Amino acid sequence: MGKATIHTVLKARASGGALTLRHPRWADFEAWSDLRRANKDWLSPWEPGWSDAGLSRIAYRTQLSRFKKLVQNEQAYPFHIFYGAEETLIGACNLTHVEKGSSQSARLGYWVGQRFARNGFARASVEAVTRFGFETLGLHRIEAGVQLDNAASITVLESQAFKREGIARGYLKINGQWRDHAIYAKLSSD
Repeated sequence: MGKATIHTVLKARASGGALTLRHPRWADFEAWSDLRRANKDWLSPWEPGWSDAGLSRIAYRTQLSRFKKLVQNEQAYPFHIFYGAEETLIGACNLTHVEKGSSQSARLGYWVGQRFARNGFARASVEAVTRFGFETLGLHRIEAGVQLDNAASITVLESQAFKREGIARGYLKINGQWRDHAIYAKLSSD
């Protein structure tokens, strides 16, 4: 079990090609804001509401500062997903709510831009970040919440041996409404 830092880099291979996952950097701002802005309609059914103000340089700088503290305090590990040798930013895959001690657990969240969907990128990223959580961080349990009608995300989780455990009623507020989510989890022993 090693110590993760803000410089941690993961490699993955998808049917669509090679991926690099690394923590967000200031140099990623333009690509990140362009990708998020271009995919607002694609992502909005699945994410809590966000505005264009959240895509500003100031908001991104604040987010980077927060991410750095979370990684240093071993509370979260955000990763941007980059595709190919040119490292095109295509999405993100994050471990958050990291709990040490008797819990040894975290929550998983991920997304990819619409034009990169259905190439195995989310699946490969979830596999890499889950492996990182178990092998590097020494976690015992990683869980993810997914809306009941998000078939693509359910397929990603099930392909990585996450097991459905039940329904969390009113789990997250999405587009102004509390939404039920299926809770999936994977144990280090699975």
